[in-house]
Amino acid sequence: MITNKELDKIYSMISKNVKYYRLNNKSKYADEYGRITQEKLAEICNLSRSTISNIESVKVKTTFSIAVIAEISKALNIPFEEFFKEHDFTNIK
Repeated sequence: MITNKELDKIYSMISKNVKYYRLNNKSKYADEYGRITQEKLAEICNLSRSTISNIESVKVKTTFSIAVIAEISKALNIPFEEFFKEHDFTNIK
């Protein structure tokens, strides 16, 4: 059985990845700086901006479905599995 601590780690990892890929993106929805606003991502995925904000916030305990991550993955043009990998984005600009 998965523990709450393990589940928190998974949600935190997804949260960080969604935010990183939204702000460092090369999809057709990105602006000239490679960013997509939370509002634009929400619109593309048929979600509310607050849902995107809650997913990206490691401080907010929120649950979301695999289907939501699949929609975000498609919109950002990032392979689905990348959201479930630990990345070190600290040295990436």
